[in-house]
Amino acid sequence: MAWAAVAAVLFAVWMLLVDTRETPQLIAGAVAAAIAAAGSELVRRQRAAKVRLRASWLARLPRAGAAVPRDLARLTVAAVRAALPGAPAPAGRLRALEFGPGQVDEDAKPEDVGRHGLALIAGSFSPNTIVIGVEGERRALLAHQLVPDEKQPRRSIDPLDLG
Repeated sequence: MAWAAVAAVLFAVWMLLVDTRETPQLIAGAVAAAIAAAGSELVRRQRAAKVRLRASWLARLPRAGAAVPRDLARLTVAAVRAALPGAPAPAGRLRALEFGPGQVDEDAKPEDVGRHGLALIAGSFSPNTIVIGVEGERRALLAHQLVPDEKQPRRSIDPLDLG
């Protein structure tokens, strides 16, 4: 049952991305979704990582999508400026933000595993930011931004405010 649910969601994402109903794309999407769902099921059955997500965290997911238009505009401006003669290329920046307690290792609490994973996904959803990971000992969320957001650095890297 879990395999079918995962496969259905992944196939729906495929269809949103390809935006066509041509037979080869339907077949490719079904095969890709089946393979990914099988891998997901294998990992789930190993019960290697227990994950727990709070409903309040999931309710904040639209925040990650809301940042996309702003970041696209920021990147477009940077690309146009960089294309001008004699203009320097944008200088990306590696950033570290405080990210609360909880280290993800073999003894980690399921809620910490879920919080870290969701922070990685949501922080990297926007095209300007790639979250590299959480440094557990220093309790820092590490990310790279091509065009650093100086006005709201925390919000641009941790849009769900999980840290």
